[in-house]
Amino acid sequence: MTVLVVGFDSAWSASNSGALVGAVRADDGLYQDLGPPQRVDYPEAERTIREWQSQQNPDSTVVLLDQPTIVENKSGQRPVENIVSSPVSRRHGGMQPANTAKAKMFGKDAPVWRFLARFGGPADPLAPLKGTWVVETYPVLTMIALGWTLMDPRPGGRLPKYNPRNKNFSIADWRHVCQLTSSALGERRLNRIVQWLDDAAQFDGPHKHDQDRLDACICLLAALYLVEKRQCLMVGDWDSGYIVVPDSRSLSEELARRCEQKGRAPSEWVRSFRVSGV
Repeated sequence: MTVLVVGFDSAWSASNSGALVGAVRADDGLYQDLGPPQRVDYPEAERTIREWQSQQNPDSTVVLLDQPTIVENKSGQRPVENIVSSPVSRRHGGMQPANTAKAKMFGKDAPVWRFLARFGGPADPLAPLKGTWVVETYPVLTMIALGWTLMDPRPGGRLPKYNPRNKNFSIADWRHVCQLTSSALGERRLNRIVQWLDDAAQFDGPHKHDQDRLDACICLLAALYLVEKRQCLMVGDWDSGYIVVPDSRSLSEELARRCEQKGRAPSEWVRSFRVSGV
């Protein structure tokens, strides 16, 4: 099966841009990258994915999107955010809650719903791969799963401070994330993407749109774990929202403990799985 694999760090709202990067996985497991990550808004992302599908004629398409794809709550956090925010905050990170009161992001006219409708809606990652999937992911949780945290007195380390807009931004942390992402994608010989990452690691003053491109590459890496039938982790549920990242035993156990603290059955909220049908 030939699969178009896409990482999309979304724009979140109509007035912003995000970034998109793609690759094709052939029947023999080899990859062809589709160029370096590019800056896009939602219409541009849809148009680019459609063009890639037309040009590459894949059997299936997998898009891992860094934005909630299921938001039913009118206020506060989704259950998945309540679970995931614990390991994130423990590592000095923060997680924004998603709710429909944030009209530009999740109201009825938010661009994410139009984008999802064009590609069949949120996918069920526990079902066999077929057609086009759009799956929610979260680069920060992927970094925790892959052990990309940095040394810190707290158990589990700390998350890299690589957002150029934040006051605590660290150029060393930026390079750390670029280099690890480059190494992971380099193993798949995604050379043009790797070249951009290697160049970005040398930026003296990266901008927010550079971070969007970097996060798109991390979304792509999570998508590769899916199509390679590696062990992945689904946190949350179909009704209230879920997040998919690479699996790790330590993260899975930490999330399960969080579920128990909140009176949730871990088996219903933290699932380790492999994609079928690839």
